[in-house]
Amino acid sequence: MTMSILSSIVRGQLGLERSSYYDVALQRLKCYSDDVYRGVTPNPDAPDFTAEPPICASQFCPVTGYEHFLALANEDGNIALQDTTQKGRPHEQLQGFGAHRNAIFDLAWMPNELKLVTTSGDHSARLWDVSTTDFKLIQSFLGHTRSVKNVVFRSEDNAVFATGARDGVIMIWDIRANHGTNAKPDNSIMNAHATGSGSSKGRKSFTPGSRNQSITGLAFQDDSSLISCSTGDGLIKVWDLRKNYTVHKKDPVAKHILKYNGGSVLNGFTSLKICPSRMKLYASCQDNTIYTYNISSYNPESTAEYFGYENKTFFVKICLSPDGKYLLSGSSDTYAYIWRTSKPGSPLVRLTGHAAEVTCIDWCSVGETKLVTCSDDGCHRIWRVGYENREDDKRHDLHGQAEKVPASAVFMQRTPTTRKRRISNRDKTPSSTNGRANSEDRLSLSCDSSQENKPCNSQKRNHTEMTNGGKIVLSPILENCESTAKRAHLETRGARRLFSPETKNSSKNTEIDEPAPSTSRQADICDMPFSPTSNLPNFVIDGTAPHLNESSPRKYKENLDWLTKIRKEKEQKAKGSAEKITSSSPKTQVTPARRSSRSKSMESRRASRSPAGPLLNFFRSSANKECEKMVQNKNDDDTTPVKKKLTKQ
Repeated sequence: MTMSILSSIVRGQLGLERSSYYDVALQRLKCYSDDVYRGVTPNPDAPDFTAEPPICASQFCPVTGYEHFLALANEDGNIALQDTTQKGRPHEQLQGFGAHRNAIFDLAWMPNELKLVTTSGDHSARLWDVSTTDFKLIQSFLGHTRSVKNVVFRSEDNAVFATGARDGVIMIWDIRANHGTNAKPDNSIMNAHATGSGSSKGRKSFTPGSRNQSITGLAFQDDSSLISCSTGDGLIKVWDLRKNYTVHKKDPVAKHILKYNGGSVLNGFTSLKICPSRMKLYASCQDNTIYTYNISSYNPESTAEYFGYENKTFFVKICLSPDGKYLLSGSSDTYAYIWRTSKPGSPLVRLTGHAAEVTCIDWCSVGETKLVTCSDDGCHRIWRVGYENREDDKRHDLHGQAEKVPASAVFMQRTPTTRKRRISNRDKTPSSTNGRANSEDRLSLSCDSSQENKPCNSQKRNHTEMTNGGKIVLSPILENCESTAKRAHLETRGARRLFSPETKNSSKNTEIDEPAPSTSRQADICDMPFSPTSNLPNFVIDGTAPHLNESSPRKYKENLDWLTKIRKEKEQKAKGSAEKITSSSPKTQVTPARRSSRSKSMESRRASRSPAGPLLNFFRSSANKECEKMVQNKNDDDTTPVKKKLTKQ
């Protein structure tokens, strides 16, 4: 079975058959004792001498016929080549060659030639010929003012490469240029990721190179497009190399900018890789997430996310399988993780065995599946598809293997603020606190699983309490079931909703001290939808007010429209006029009809607010005039005989 898997992989990489996913082979990756090495020998003349300096850079050779050769560089500035087809002694330390007087942070093989470039903390980059046993220095490249962090060659071009340093400068070098003894860059991008502050003259002022603008990743998309990332600005920039950025020393403008999509303050990127099709970019971020960007359309938003690992330093790197189907990354939790690129999210497997942070990794491009992982424990390990029988593992002294990643480990390693941008305020429960609690806080606030039948005082619940048979169960909101007494005489009042319609049982009699209960049932209070005003008194319907006491009368309002009021008032005034006419006493005064269960103050306010105010005044004045005329005519009739008698006398 092992041979069939290996032959299928080899034939797929050679293009002889359709390649398929090989998850089974990756799940059987193992590291035996003869594939564990103690790194590269240290430099005895180094100022900070250590017996086992960690490996800072590793890469398989891309030259045809030499793909199994692995180049390694350590923190003391030594480099070494290892033939991974030959088995060595367990825990052997490779013999190194002193290439720099400081740590080597990165190296890159020249396409189609046995030459490589190393970058170091001594502010230089050097080109080496490694075709012979003794490494030969070809040329040095000086120009950076701080440690050179990374280097990358242009695809299928053995003359042009780019370097990025801690001074925030990106330099493009061409080894064919003749500049005498001191090589000069063909193009320089100053302050590539610097964030300047505006001045009074409208210009930006930049501070000298700092850690916040250090270049941590470079990748060539094509011959004229270079992609870079930095430590602190949360941006990935695409530069057009056909433009001369040397003249734009202070404020270079990138062709495209890809933004960080997470919600964490740890937005620095540590490594960049482009897929073989040159359409997808993978960027490892310090928020424990690897983001995927579409660089064919330069969409600033990420298209996929891979998580489950830890990235606490800028030495954690990523790489892709030769066919681009799998993603490999180091991690700060002593593991190396593998994802299938077509399935974003949690990793497929993790490689166990290291005792410290796993930093640089690489994937062999030909032959059987073979990986290398380097760690701060001073060891680097070669991973191959292992034996299927456990007895063979014991006989060959197994020192590491691939295993499935527990779901709890993936949850614990997620940065709490990573998904903040995708959660809106309407999705938060009323008991949610400001900010986002981490996983430890969630576990400490959750109820004990042994007390399932007891009420939980915590507002947060664990996953077991929220799920019941695969369905999400939400706890009831206690605010709907508790009635808060605002005043003593309202304690027995039924639950109402503000601005609810008047019920048929409401009474207009002012002698009743308590208002009529609402038609809503008390037993169904908890079934009502939650409303923040469900327990508040309804002064509009009840006719009560907060300033009234127990002895104050309740003023209930009538549910009448303004036309009905006009009709009733007109009838009352007509009735009063008729009584005045039939009255025999000339001193009878006209008194307005008594309002039913309403005060004058309430009537005046209702009349002033009602649109029938002018009409009501019109009818009132007309009725008063008619009454006065009728009374005057009657008085005149009564006094006429007296006037005639006096006239005769």
